[in-house]
Order: sequence, then C-alpha cells, then structure tokens
Amino acid sequence: MRNPKILLYYFINTLCCRFYQGEYKRFAAVTSPEVVQKRRLKEILMKNEETAYGKKYGFKTIDSIKAYQEKTPLSDYETYRPYIEQISEKEESLLTMEKIITLEPTSGSTKAAKLIPYTKSLKEEFQMGIKPWIYDLYTTYPEIKWGRSYWSITPAIGNKQYTKSGIPIGFEEDSEYFGRIEKYLMNKVFVSPRDIGTETNMERFYTKTVVELLKTKELTLISVWNPTYLLLLLDYMEDNKERLLNELSHRRRKEIRQAVYNKAYDQIWPRLKIISCWCDAYAAFYGDSLKRLFPNCIVQPKGLLSTESFISFPLAGERGGILSVRSHFYEFIDIDTNQICLVNELKTGRVYEVVVTTGGGFYRYRNYDIVKVVGWRKSLPLLIFMGKNDRISDRFGEKLHETFVREAVGKLAPGSEFYLLAPEKNRYILYIKSDKLPSGREADNALRESYHYDYCRKLGQLKELQIFVLTGDPKKEYIKGCLDAGQKLGNIKPACLSSREDWGKYFQGYKM
Repeated sequence: MRNPKILLYYFINTLCCRFYQGEYKRFAAVTSPEVVQKRRLKEILMKNEETAYGKKYGFKTIDSIKAYQEKTPLSDYETYRPYIEQISEKEESLLTMEKIITLEPTSGSTKAAKLIPYTKSLKEEFQMGIKPWIYDLYTTYPEIKWGRSYWSITPAIGNKQYTKSGIPIGFEEDSEYFGRIEKYLMNKVFVSPRDIGTETNMERFYTKTVVELLKTKELTLISVWNPTYLLLLLDYMEDNKERLLNELSHRRRKEIRQAVYNKAYDQIWPRLKIISCWCDAYAAFYGDSLKRLFPNCIVQPKGLLSTESFISFPLAGERGGILSVRSHFYEFIDIDTNQICLVNELKTGRVYEVVVTTGGGFYRYRNYDIVKVVGWRKSLPLLIFMGKNDRISDRFGEKLHETFVREAVGKLAPGSEFYLLAPEKNRYILYIKSDKLPSGREADNALRESYHYDYCRKLGQLKELQIFVLTGDPKKEYIKGCLDAGQKLGNIKPACLSSREDWGKYFQGYKM
C-alpha cells in the first residue's frame, strides 16, 4: 500500500492536470495559426484602442495585419519608458485599458532597469503557454505525479517596493505565474521552506532551500531557470554537508549521509524524473553538466520566455520549443533578409528575431531574442533560442547591455584610451587602458546598478569583477582578436562589451 502522503501528492498533481487539460486541448486543436493570430491581434487592439498609444496609432481603424504593420512602428523598451515613467507617477490608460497588477523589474539597454507592466490579460497569455506545457509534461511522465516538485523561488533581496501611483514592483515568487486555485494546490506539493520568498539573507536562503530539498525523498521534478542555479545549490550542499545533514531527522540523515558525501544524487532523490531548465545558447554547457550529474534523469530544455512575453514551450519528444501561438501576436524578422514574416511564412533552418504584441501594452515589441526554426509539429514551428540580436552578454541571466556598460564605465574612467568588458568563467574582466583606473570593486558596484547583474552577484553565480590593466596597443590587439574569430577587417566595429572569453590571450597587461 502506498504512503498516504504519496497518494495526496498524486491526487493534487492529477487535479492540477485536469485544470490544465482544457487549455492543452485548445492548443492542440490549432490547425490554422493564421486564424488564431488574426483573432489574437484583433482582441488586443480592440481592448486597447482607447489608450493613449492606441489613439496615437489609430487602433480603432486597423482592420488587418497589414494595416497594423503599416500604422504601428516596431518598438523596444525605450519606446515605452516615458509612458511607464508617467504610469509610475500617476496610473493612467496610456498603454493598456486594464489595471496594472505589478511592474516586473528586468535589466535594460540604456538604463539600469526596465519595469514591465503586468495585466490580467498578460498573465492569462503566459498561462496559455504554461498550462499546455505542464499538462504534456505530467501526462507524458506520470511518475512526476507521485511526488513533490521544486520550483525555483526568488529570494526577496530587498523590501517590497511600490511606485508613487501605488503599483507594486515585482512578483513575490515564481509561482505567481500560475492561476490562483492551481497555485494554492501546488503549494501543497511544492518543496518550499516557510517564508522562503521573503528571505533577504542569502546564506539563510541557501541553507533553508538545500535542507528542505535534502528532506524530500519524494522529489520527482525540479524546475529552475538557469542551470547554474541548481549547480550552485549542489555546490552549497557539498561545501556545507555536515552542517546541513545535522538539520535533518536522524532517520533521513542516516539514509542519505553516504550519498551526500559521494555526490550520488540519484540516491538522495531516487524518484527524481525531470529537471527543467534553460539548455540553449550560453546555458548549453551548464545543462550538459546537469545531465552528467543526473544520468538517470531527463533534463528538459525550457522554451523561450522573457519578462515581457511567452514565446515557446517544450513538448516531450520534440527538439526545440513549440510556438505558444495562442499567447500573443507574433512577427518574425528574418536575420538574413530583414523581411518581416508571420508564423505561416517561417522556413525550416532559417534564423529570426521575434517581435511580439501582448496584452500587457507592448505593440510590435522587439526583445531582440533570436530563434532558429528546427522543425514543425503539425502547423506550428519548433524553435531553438540562439541568443540576442543586440549587444548583450548574458551567461547566467545577468543581461548586460553594451549601452549600459558604456555609461557605467565611462563615469568611472572618463577619457579612457580603451576598455572592453568580457566574461571569464564565472566573473567579468574589465580590460582597460586609462589614466584613471577604477578598482574592481568600484567597477563591480557600477555594474550592480543593473538589476539582473546584481541578482546574479547576490546568488553567487557571478564573482566580483576584476581589472586587467592594458600595457600594449589594445586597439591593434582587439582587431587581431576579431580577425582570428573570422570577422572581415571592414566589418570590425568598436565595442565596449564582448561575450567572448578568450581576450586574455590577445591583450598585453596584467590583472590588478
């Protein structure tokens, strides 16, 4: 006879799947993405035609996708920054007619942070992707239902903030993406220490999280964003194993002590079936590390989603993530031709930048995400995330943009002859030739004005920045590095940010 607790987990997980079955069926029933997309665009424009943005671009008179593209320009966050600053002062119907539930912070390109408006419609659009994914996952791998799940919880880092107009900044935790009833039910099976979402001390956060994971023999699913986060938890377990083991019951401690010392994770969590995390682009190396550590576990790549939008989600047995066609209205910029395509016009093997129109008040919005079409599931494309189409370095989720770096370093070392910021393993190196040299701490603090860089530093995913003092001719050395990487001399552009790790072999100098 099964343990009553296990039966309870199965009942709750099965009930949540039943809640998600309808959305999965609606998604699976899509045979004509063009029809779905036209309907989605019409709904968004009709809801928001009386907003300031809708009036500016004549949403009320738009009767086709072509008319929408002709009347409404492509945009990025800087298009909306003035609107959002005004909304923060006095909430008005500038971008959306709906009440703004929260402003979610993320990193920006020209300033340290962006605030993304979340509405009821935008949350529902996210759930149109989350629900089919979870239903597919739990029905394909029913073993998950017989246990508990760990979904990464975001530490509080600081006190809850509000705008002048009273809008809260940031969700309390990642489970806010679920619906209210499902969230209540899932909290019964989530591996989550009490009040962990409000924990501001990182040492206590790691201790509470790892202890709770060690207690949970019935763990069947781990869902995190960046695989480095899970690797950090495992490293913390290794570095503090005796202290952490002492916080367990005598029985559990005796049961797993040897497994913890041997790093035999399949013995600590014998029922663990799925690890869900990013595995594309820069995350691929770390995803492979998890596969080696959990050889008996399926490491499923997450689809593509950002703070602003939900693009794709994985389906069992498929390569790449399937387009979440019911979530938003999508356009795609062909990277080679710059032609704008719709879903039904995409070609296998080609690379595109994604453009979205959402219920959160962003219209023809460029998040600069680059995807490759690697196949099709019926009428919908399967996509793999390739990286960003703007100058950005994003190894661990830090999302450093070149414009932000230029402004930050420029203030620290004005008049510098040359500088280049680049990653090296788990930290950044500032290669610089200047009469005024900042310390590593000063430069690191300047970068920590970026929300996501600061978050990665607090989690320990990134170590403090180091200064590399340049003593040779850095401009020639930079060109040599670009030429060796296959760039044509005429195409080499000055840069202050690079995502490459090999600049140390080109630059002459020394680390401070």
